[in-house]
Amino acid sequence: MTKRMIWTGGAVVLAVLVVAGAFFLFLRAPAAVVVTPFRGMAVEAVYATGTVEPVNYARVGAKISGRITNVLKREGEPVEKGNILAIIELGEDISRVHELEARLKLANADLDRARTLRRSGNVSEAALDQAQSAQSATAAALRGAKARLDDHFITAPMAGTVLRSESQIRVGDMAQPGHVLFMVGDTAELQIDAEVDEEDITKVAPEQEALIRADAFPGRALKGTVKRITPYGDPVGRTYRVYISLPADTPLISGMTTEINIVVRREEEALLVPVSALSGNSVWTVSGGRARRVEVELGAVGSDTAEILSGLPEDALVIANPSSGIAEGDRVRAEQAAPDGTS
Repeated sequence: MTKRMIWTGGAVVLAVLVVAGAFFLFLRAPAAVVVTPFRGMAVEAVYATGTVEPVNYARVGAKISGRITNVLKREGEPVEKGNILAIIELGEDISRVHELEARLKLANADLDRARTLRRSGNVSEAALDQAQSAQSATAAALRGAKARLDDHFITAPMAGTVLRSESQIRVGDMAQPGHVLFMVGDTAELQIDAEVDEEDITKVAPEQEALIRADAFPGRALKGTVKRITPYGDPVGRTYRVYISLPADTPLISGMTTEINIVVRREEEALLVPVSALSGNSVWTVSGGRARRVEVELGAVGSDTAEILSGLPEDALVIANPSSGIAEGDRVRAEQAAPDGTS
């Protein structure tokens, strides 16, 4: 009996030592700030960049080469359709028009005379036909000369505002065919011409909300709506053009560069963890005082939080900011933190 009592006492002492040792090891284990997943808003967005431009605008250039002799409209000035923006030296073309106008006047008079004489029988039908042919040929030549003369006048193809004149065009500058000299547009309705990576374009659809940022308005998230998507992308840049419509009261103006986030999915009650908790497609949790790596399916990842679609229990203890040297099964001491990962 005595031996039994002594053995039992030794067991008690051993148990105390084991508990004390475990507590000592627990205190020596590195601390890990943990957070439980929480519910909140998750927004998945596609990033794009773009430039503000009028919905309706036209680039205007010269059809002929020549020296600019007059510039009648400048940047910022309103124009009506057909207003002359600039004139290219008229040269011989205007002289040709004046010559043919005089010749047509004589041809008309000769035709009238031939008709009068034909009615009185004093000229033949052939003479009348000859006068008619001469008048028709001169009229046709005059129309052609006027068409060539019209090419000297660079005109506005639509009503609006002169948005830009190329290189501050001046009298004496040379114009070349196909060279854009002016941009005319209606600034009442604006849009953004945006570029979206081909890997993201399948997520984008008309009527999706677009959140817009511009350097001219720091700290402000402006809004727009996806209007249309080009069906054929740029195989070199590997992008697709997306047009973002803007509200009438937008503060953005033509020519501004923008960054855009197109909202493709919005989840009101998403399961979230701090983005600092991510290690690739996994998170580290604490279970039984040891670190455990858990593979998860990620959804939207923002600057502060990440959406967990599957793989993580809601009551898990997630290490908010795991160290780079952490390994599966490491002993850790959990310290509860706020949901955002702060202690």
